[in-house]
Amino acid sequence: MKKPEGGFIEAELIKRINRFVAFVNLNGDVIKVYVPNTGRMAELAIPGSLVVMVPSGGVYPYKIVFIYYKGYPVMIDSIFSNHLAAGLMEEGMIDGLDTYRISSMEPAYGRHRFDILVRNGNGQEYFIELKSCTLAWKDVSAFPDAVSARASKHVEMLAESGRGIVVFLIMHRGVKFFVPNYHTDYDFYMSLRNNRDRIDIRAYSLDFGDDYKIKDVQKVSVIIPEALPMGSYLVIFKNDKDRCIDTGGLGKIVYRAGYYAYAGNGGANIFKRIARHRQMQKSRHWHIDYIKTEMKIIADIPVLSTDIDECILAAGMRGLNGIPVDRFGSSDCSCRSHLIYFETSPLEMREFWDYIFEKRYGQYQDEGINLNVL
Repeated sequence: MKKPEGGFIEAELIKRINRFVAFVNLNGDVIKVYVPNTGRMAELAIPGSLVVMVPSGGVYPYKIVFIYYKGYPVMIDSIFSNHLAAGLMEEGMIDGLDTYRISSMEPAYGRHRFDILVRNGNGQEYFIELKSCTLAWKDVSAFPDAVSARASKHVEMLAESGRGIVVFLIMHRGVKFFVPNYHTDYDFYMSLRNNRDRIDIRAYSLDFGDDYKIKDVQKVSVIIPEALPMGSYLVIFKNDKDRCIDTGGLGKIVYRAGYYAYAGNGGANIFKRIARHRQMQKSRHWHIDYIKTEMKIIADIPVLSTDIDECILAAGMRGLNGIPVDRFGSSDCSCRSHLIYFETSPLEMREFWDYIFEKRYGQYQDEGINLNVL
């Protein structure tokens, strides 16, 4: 790995081991480094990805500032994003905010604090709450990438203030649309939707150059779609050893050590259905109820779309070279199975996330689609 100009250091990501720490390969040495972002960043933090670091001065010698995604550096340092936005505003690079002047950072509103207080040419003051957005697929970006009650509270407080602006800073170039990530955090989506007439919602796409400096800032259209909590989902299990499990009507099945992706139907409320899977019931109704006591659920992935059912998701997992467990979860359809086996985690496959994002956001790629754009 080389050492670029400006104090940046490149390394190879081995694995993110928790929200704040990752292992990287730096010139052949395996070291722990700081991850300054609490989001999932599942599509970014793929083992083998190129990361760009700076000295941290903390417990760990370096912190990751950028992760390369499909050949492009995506800034993940959410702590720095406030200063980044302030600098862009002062330089007049953010269209629509270039007429505001910064009054203070982290202004108080009751017992709450926002990111920036600004004043327009008429002396009117507004609160700005900044959201760093690292999730993007093709020309669509979404926030948040993990459930964030704090983000929902920010929206509610901005609306209450009567003079609030929420700004989504998208750390990808070439983005055309922003959508609240209703697939992952439905409460945040509803907060933004219910208050869209009470707050100013803006999104901007940042273009970072090879020197990791911002070359351009482009305004992005915000879409607040109609989204019901219905659709299909995947639940990903980790099975740490070979197990023989009595699986109801299917009898005893030997489940190999590895990972299993289960495709299910969300019914009237996909989030309640997933919550049920994460609970332990005495009664066993579905095939999944027999294996969830023996394996660990490591992820659940809702896809809110009435056009994409569990059969489509199961077929997609088979298309990623997954191996079906015959007749599991598919007694009422013609599918071979709704439980697909992977020797290694599909969550660490870029092809897996491309498939999920295509099912989640592919509709926004259709030319001529009637979009509810703010």
